[in-house]
Amino acid sequence: MDSCLAPVTGFWRRWWTKPGRLFRRTTTTRSVFDQLRGKTLLIPDLKPIYSRWESGLNPGYERLSNLIDEAIDDYVVDEKQRLKTRAINLAWFVSATYPNAGWEQLKTMGLLALMLFVFDDAIDKEIEPGKVDFASDFEAASVFREECISYARAQLGVSPDTKSVPPPPEFAGFGAFTELLLATCPPGQIDMTKLADRVQHFIEAHATEQKHRLSGRLASVQEYWKFRHGVGAVYVFCAVHPYMANVSLPDELVWSPEVEIMSLETSTQPIICNDLYSLKKEIDEETPANLIPIMLASTDMSLEEIIADLVGQMDASAKRFDDAVNALRVKAQKYDQATQENLEHFIKTFESFQTGCFRFYMKSRRFGIKQYEQADGSFLIPL
Repeated sequence: MDSCLAPVTGFWRRWWTKPGRLFRRTTTTRSVFDQLRGKTLLIPDLKPIYSRWESGLNPGYERLSNLIDEAIDDYVVDEKQRLKTRAINLAWFVSATYPNAGWEQLKTMGLLALMLFVFDDAIDKEIEPGKVDFASDFEAASVFREECISYARAQLGVSPDTKSVPPPPEFAGFGAFTELLLATCPPGQIDMTKLADRVQHFIEAHATEQKHRLSGRLASVQEYWKFRHGVGAVYVFCAVHPYMANVSLPDELVWSPEVEIMSLETSTQPIICNDLYSLKKEIDEETPANLIPIMLASTDMSLEEIIADLVGQMDASAKRFDDAVNALRVKAQKYDQATQENLEHFIKTFESFQTGCFRFYMKSRRFGIKQYEQADGSFLIPL
């Protein structure tokens, strides 16, 4: 795996050196969710964290919405799952995370985002209770994951000898993404091997998450972060950011330690934000991959103290991101003006990805919390 994942180790270390964070007892998902039911979740207004970063909605949103609806019909096998996938409004998600992208880039990212969501739901969600599927059958899911990895690497040209590998039906749309990417991406603009490695890491991380879910036991905080950056897929998106910004930059900048930090924090922000806004949905579904029940089970903190801690972590993450951006700008000063201008477009893709995720979580019917927003921007969510 490429070195962009190395900072995750540092993140774990920062967490675990704090007192009171050790996972001290085994707790089932159901027992800790029972402690949360009936409580009210207060999330303060988080907009100040994001107010200094690039934000907007791509003018290609409506056009992309039509394209993604057609792709859902082509690549989502189950009719019930098609309806759920449409309800996510992935076109809005992509348009909000990449407001400045050109149409070809927007379309390409739309196809990628769709396949990442479809894969995640195929592994993580039971379509019909009592019916054997990937979500409930770890061995079948493991075969599925291996087939997806082989197909992804072949399509990206990293393993050309396996080009004829047939795709699993739930992952066939990845071929449409790679076909468009390879047709529109200038040579050398992104590193296809790094992209393939990150897609593989995304797929493999689901195995660890699935083991915890099927066990009925909550992961520890350390175990959670070990797989969560992978299943969150943000590193996959970040690998495509030069293409989304439509710039070609020296490797010294694109794959610098500063961009590694930016990628880590760009992943951290949506993960914590997601866990705050999705808690109600995940209690209803008894989904164990959420920091709030994990921290409730593994610390002596109250729900209110956990929320304050997580919001503090988001603010600290944003500051680390800004520090890395400033250091990257200093590093770019030895390059010409055109390179520095291209770098600014590149940086904006990281900024807008975080602001777009934040806005998407509040808006999405997937979480169903919009009605709980207060006049001051906070949320009061009954659990």
